[in-house]
Amino acid sequence: MATAVQPEHATEPCRWPTREEMEEQLRTARRAVTTARHTAEDLAAETASKVRRHPLRSVGAAMMAGAVTGAIVGWAAGFFMRPRRRWGW
Repeated sequence: MATAVQPEHATEPCRWPTREEMEEQLRTARRAVTTARHTAEDLAAETASKVRRHPLRSVGAAMMAGAVTGAIVGWAAGFFMRPRRRWGW
């Protein structure tokens, strides 16, 4: 599937992308994926070191996050699963 490239000026007709443009976009996408992977690896390493330095604080934060998430999911399940009364009178 090919996509036409919008010209810079509105009076020019659409044109097909050149091979060089496609290769440049592919390089850009690969760089973005590589940067995202390195960022994720850095975040994981930093998180692991913080957990090692402060284990009780990390466990407490995880418990609080789990409790809040569970409360929200429980409330939403109860709210959306309750029987609906069309007319209350």
